[in-house]
Amino acid sequence: MSMFGTNTPSPDALDAIRDARNSDYVAEPLDGVQSRHRSGGPAPIRLDASVSPQWPPRDQFGRGTCVAFATLAAVELHRALHDDMPPERLSEQFLHDRMTTAHMLPEAESAHLPQGGVLLRQALRALEEDGVVRSELAPYRPVTATVNGSDDRTTSELLAAGTRIECRAYGTIGNPESLDPARIDRIQPGQMTAQIVLDFLKLGLPVAIGVPLFQHPSGHSNWILPSALHSGIVHCPDDAHAPPLGGPRADGHVVCITGFVPAPSDPLGGWFVFRNSWGLDFASHSATAAPRLSAGLRGFGLISGTHVNNYCWEYLVPVPENTGPLA
Repeated sequence: MSMFGTNTPSPDALDAIRDARNSDYVAEPLDGVQSRHRSGGPAPIRLDASVSPQWPPRDQFGRGTCVAFATLAAVELHRALHDDMPPERLSEQFLHDRMTTAHMLPEAESAHLPQGGVLLRQALRALEEDGVVRSELAPYRPVTATVNGSDDRTTSELLAAGTRIECRAYGTIGNPESLDPARIDRIQPGQMTAQIVLDFLKLGLPVAIGVPLFQHPSGHSNWILPSALHSGIVHCPDDAHAPPLGGPRADGHVVCITGFVPAPSDPLGGWFVFRNSWGLDFASHSATAAPRLSAGLRGFGLISGTHVNNYCWEYLVPVPENTGPLA
């Protein structure tokens, strides 16, 4: 699962997305925050603006760990904004290991997942039950390994050092058996998902989202096309001027939404800024794209409001219950 690490969150999610594409529903433009623009449309939001010099994008090094990276990016950013401190460096290795060993899905739900693939709902359970630890306690490994490979610390010691994280919201397409139904926001593909994500941003809350991949005739997915790697703009089939894309596929990618850029190029009113987990090689020329549409930072990219609205199949808003420094 090179560079990715998630899959459709339920067997019927792809069917629901495909059915929605054939419906006559037309999404309304996004409602904005208090805007400086006379048009009254959405105003720009950049939750990452004040911390980005101290928060360089990280690299999952080809492992299928995007869920852990995106989830912890949301935790780190929220904590930094709440405490007015530089972001802490949390351990993706520990979170991914807990998801794959302690919070595996029931067999009926995991049958459609590739080996090693995880979902945001597993991240929710791991955050709340096991917590997060600082990166130096469980350093990330570019090759597959559990956190205890050559560490002196045992799993029990790491769990004792963890800070439990309360999650504000979890949304998905389908009806997972592994979570209390009262905790699930059921996504209707094509209907208001982008507005939900924008509303969280307006509250100062970053959001981890999962979306499916789309297939280009070259054999590459929409995320690793040269244009996407160069600019950071990742298209879906519904975007204006998108390359030819088929799908959606059953595999996907998870990123952390950190902002919103108004633009008339999207029918809903703009593009979401996301922090990726492929280091500085992703969006390698985004900083030189001005005045064109751009996230403006290497390692960050843009995904349209339409893309999120029509194809987001999972989201998670992790809000720490205790936002003080980690022990």
